Amino acid sequence: MTKLDSFRLGELYRELRIARGLKMKDIVNSELSQAQLSKFENGQTMLSADKLLIAISAIHMSLAEFEHAYHQYEDSSFFKQAKLIFQYHSSKDIKGLEELLTIYADSSETYDIYNKLNSIVIHCAIHDLKPEHTISDSDKDFITTYLYSVEEWTEYELYIFGNTLQVLSNSDIIFLGKAFTERDSLYLSILNNKYRTQLVLLNIIFVLLERKQYYYADYFVKHLETILTYQDMFAKTVLIFLKKVLDYQEGRDTKLTDLEDYICNVRNLGHEDVAAFLQDNIDNLMKD
Repeated sequence: MTKLDSFRLGELYRELRIARGLKMKDIVNSELSQAQLSKFENGQTMLSADKLLIAISAIHMSLAEFEHAYHQYEDSSFFKQAKLIFQYHSSKDIKGLEELLTIYADSSETYDIYNKLNSIVIHCAIHDLKPEHTISDSDKDFITTYLYSVEEWTEYELYIFGNTLQVLSNSDIIFLGKAFTERDSLYLSILNNKYRTQLVLLNIIFVLLERKQYYYADYFVKHLETILTYQDMFAKTVLIFLKKVLDYQEGRDTKLTDLEDYICNVRNLGHEDVAAFLQDNIDNLMKD
């Protein structure tokens, strides 16, 4: 996030308050005086964190919504880049990903921990498309050291784990994944984090199936089933496919033609992007 501008922050707050038809007297209480609110709205002072949260809650907004409005309803620079990495990876644009790396190569903050993590995510995306682009052991250690060191993950840690786990060891994926499932209820009430949680679990299952770790793949399949609702159509569609893959790989009733038919049915329902996603992954999952 860019540095907060107290004048712009107060001005934005006043605009949002007025747009909701609220007067200052509707906001103030024993913990936030009208004088404090007035000085904040006029850009004279900044509210403390606890008072700012009270003020935002009083206009019936979440902190995330207020931050989004502060950034003029655009994604932060980090999430803009995350979307760009996803787009380049989805379209198999290795050159685009390599060009993104120059941002970090030219940065004066080469040793900044987040720059390092963000650059490793790009390297992992390139590696996924071009296996000869290797990830160094020191970079793998850097990822695991960071993830093990953070006790309470945020959306950022979910993003890092979900987009680098393909280069982690089986033991690290299973340990970090199981530790995450024990506390994922913390993330499920926040929409963005709920979606990220589902993607992380799907990625874990994909990687474990590819590595023939069927017992642990089944563990994460069962856990994901317990947290999905009828609204989570993408995750449910992919999970059904992964369960079929697991049955096929473990020699149960499912045949390869069943997997192909499922992808065809998804495509016929108009979900071409999901069908393409499943088709892209089936070859890797079917390797001997």
